[in-house]
Formats: sequence, C-alpha cells, structure tokens
Amino acid sequence: MTKTIILIFFLLLVIISCDEGLSPEMATVNPGFGGTVTFVGNWDTQVKRTHVVLFKNPLLSKKDFNAFNLKFVSDSIATGTRIYKYNTNDKTSLVSSIKAGEYAYLAVAQSKTEKLSLNREDWFIVGLYSTIENDSIKPKTLTIPEATFIDSINIICDFNNPPPQPPGGLVNSKVFNLLINQFIK
Repeated sequence: MTKTIILIFFLLLVIISCDEGLSPEMATVNPGFGGTVTFVGNWDTQVKRTHVVLFKNPLLSKKDFNAFNLKFVSDSIATGTRIYKYNTNDKTSLVSSIKAGEYAYLAVAQSKTEKLSLNREDWFIVGLYSTIENDSIKPKTLTIPEATFIDSINIICDFNNPPPQPPGGLVNSKVFNLLINQFIK
C-alpha cells in the first residue's frame, strides 16, 4: 500500500511538472549577432592584430574610440585568413557586452602593434558593416531586438578598396597609397 501511494505521488509530480516540456518561452536566447568576414587581396605583412570590433556610439571624434563605447572585440584573426566566422556569444571573444539595442559602428580593424591597445592611432579599418548613401560608404546601424540572435552580419575586407577611416587615427600606409592613387587618376 505504501509503495502504491509513493508511486501515485511520484507520477502526479511528473505529470504536473512536465506539462509543457521545453516550451519556447522557457528557452532564453542571448542577444547578439554573428557572421562571416571575407578577406580579399593581400594582407599587409606588418599587421600584428586583426579583430572584429563593435562600438555602441558613432566614431565622430578620436574621443569616441574608448573602452566605454567598445562593446565587442573578437578573438584575434590570424594573418592570411580568407574567411573568418565570428559570433558575439563566443567564449573566446576578448570583449562581449552585447544587449538588445542599436549599435553604430561594426568594423574589422587592424594594428601593427604587438600589444592590444586602445590608442586610436594604432588602428585602421579594413572592413565595415556599411551602406552606400549618395555614392559614399557609411557605417550601417545594427539593431538587436530583445532575446534575439541575428545571423549573417557579414563584412567584406577588400584590401584594395578600403572603407573610409574614422577620425583620429593614422591611416595604414598601404591604404593611404591606394587612396592617393585614386585621387591622382
């Protein structure tokens, strides 16, 4: 009799607690995004660091390039890579504080310094999540809804056709020469 009561109690407990199984409401999605970076052309052999970087606010001045504005930094991308997959929820990311909201500047940045630096002068942009407005390339706003992961946020880094540089940095000599050659023609 005691075994029967225990069995009935156990069955009732299972039935009551498992009425929806793993419902979508119970699953939580970490907000974020991911995609692929495609590199076209020859890598600069002097580059020591390459990262996907995300800034919350636009880079309108040198002061906007700061740790408080920086919301994502991927792991270092190996020199010579042709295709790199990234994900803001990846545990190897150097910085990842993604929340639902709007982000103003997503790019691939390179540096010729060995150590990771927050000096704007040490970085140049080789790829940009962008849109074209009035024949010029502009950073595209990335909007992440609540509890949503967005896939296919892809960036192309064409070393022969670099994007505009944000204020305050030194331009990679290869990029600078390409830009000068475009104006001379």
